[in-house]
Formats: sequence, structure tokens, C-alpha cells
Amino acid sequence: MRGVIVGFGEVACHGHWPAYADSQELSIVAVVERSAERRALATSLSPGLRAYETINALAAAEAVDFIDICTPPSLHGAPMLAGLERGWHVVCEKPFLLDAGLLTRARALAEARNVAAVPVHNWKFAPIVRDATARLRRGDIGRLERVAIETERLHDFKGADPDRPNWRRDPAIAGGGILMDHGWHALYLALHWFEQDVRQVEASFHRPGPGAVEDEATVRLTFDHGEASIALTWNGAARRNSMQLVGDRGSMTIADDRLLVHTTAGDEDVRYPMALSGGSHHADWFAAFIPQLAGYFKAPASSRAAFDEAAACFGIIQRAYQAGV
Repeated sequence: MRGVIVGFGEVACHGHWPAYADSQELSIVAVVERSAERRALATSLSPGLRAYETINALAAAEAVDFIDICTPPSLHGAPMLAGLERGWHVVCEKPFLLDAGLLTRARALAEARNVAAVPVHNWKFAPIVRDATARLRRGDIGRLERVAIETERLHDFKGADPDRPNWRRDPAIAGGGILMDHGWHALYLALHWFEQDVRQVEASFHRPGPGAVEDEATVRLTFDHGEASIALTWNGAARRNSMQLVGDRGSMTIADDRLLVHTTAGDEDVRYPMALSGGSHHADWFAAFIPQLAGYFKAPASSRAAFDEAAACFGIIQRAYQAGV
């Protein structure tokens, strides 16, 4: 299937493009990028790759099957709706969409055109997370009762656009701060692990000044059978990730490159070559997602749950902002 990357920033260049280059199922034939410098960078990576400034210019020149949206968050909606209107499948970086009305329109268009519209929830495909998820589904720690996720960064990640390198701190572009950015990953993991709807949301935030987005967030989610706590900061002393899953018969702790398992069958300490917090682009995680993505494109009805998961993440974040102090 022939695809196009829309927005050739850092995650597209270092995360998505290398994964597609090795794929036998999906290929990238063009990019859409408004920056001439980034268009030149994209075409330098492959002699046959074509670059366009707009979606309309692309549509006039290419026959494609899907688009992969890697723009800053506030710029996701227009290309997503344009792609769906044309009957193209869409895969989009997080945060998926920043408006409930856009979510409704996108879902209706995807169903009407019988195409897929899905988020990139790539932390599910980190090897250490896949291992923990498989153990959870196998029943190794019994029924899940508590999840604790902590993300610590020294600062926010800078973007590729020289005119807007700090867009993650601009609410008009990012839609929020660290909860909308790193917190999105924590939310879909909690939803993925509990497989339940969130009943209650409590939150508190730190903002460095009036009108600023949050640079620290603490969120507590209550499910029918369990709870999740999420702690996030851009003001940390180190770059690290930790996650703990506690069941009624054991626990698992993800400590960056270690999976510590405690069950009635005994304890394990499994080491991984790459820490969960190592790097920001994770081409290997995206490559592991591609077979599932190709499956969504072949059977669009199977993709609706992924769309709903993204919609649930957005809804929880909105509830957190409303409830937060």
C-alpha cells in the first residue's frame, strides 16, 4: 500500500520513515511538508521520494492509499479530514485530535468511506511493555488492581521547525502541556491494561506562569475494578520511566530497562538492551506496529476500537483539565 507522510519533523524523519523503509507491507512514496528545507531533507533520503507543499498538490499528482500525519497537534485535523474525504486511510501521531467535534466528524467520515483512522499508540509496542502486557493477559499477576506510571524528563522536547521550536509549550498548537504530550501515552496504556472505562478523574497541575501549559501533572483514574495513578514532570533530575502493575496475585515493575516480576511462582529480573526512556523516536516500536496498521487498512472495521481509544484519551484529558487544581 502506497502512503504519504504529512509533516516531516523529527518523529517522521527518525521514527516513521526508517520503519516504513524496512516494511514489506506499507511504503512511503511522498511527503507533504510546508518547509522547503524539510522537503529537501525528505527527498535526500530516497531518490524516488516526492515532496509536496500541500495536500491538494499531492492529490493532483499521486494515487495513494494512506497518509501518516506527523504534524504538531493543532495541525492534525485538516489533513485527517481531507484524507478521509478522499477515501484514504489515516494514521496519526498523538495527541490524535484536539476537538470533540472533529473526532465525531472523523469517525463518521471513516465509517462512510470504509477506511481506517487510527492513532499511533506506539508505547504498546516497546518490547518491555509487550512482555508485561503478555504476562498480564496470561494471568501471571491475577486480576489487575493498580497501575502506577511515572514519566520524568529534564525538559520538554524541541521541535524541528526553527520558527516554533517550543511548540509543546504553546497551548494553541499543543492543546495542553505534559499531560497532553507524555500523559497521552500513560492514558492509553492504563486503558489498554484495564480494558475498562474510566469512572472518575482527579488531577493536579503545576504551571510556571499565567497562561502557561502545565509542566507537571498528577492524575488519578478510577475504574470499576482498580485505579491508575500517573505522575509527569518536565522538571526532573533525570530522564526515566517507571510503571508498576499490581494484581491480586503478584506485581510487575517496569524500571526503564528492567522488568521485575513478583508472583507466587517466584521472582524474575528481565533485562532489556534499550531503556524505555532511551531516545524519543523509537523506529523499532513503530516498525512493530506496522503489521497491525496494515491489518487495519485491509479491514477498516477492525480499526474502530483504536479510534475509540484515542477518543477516550482526549476525553480523560479534558476531564482532568476541568477537575484539576
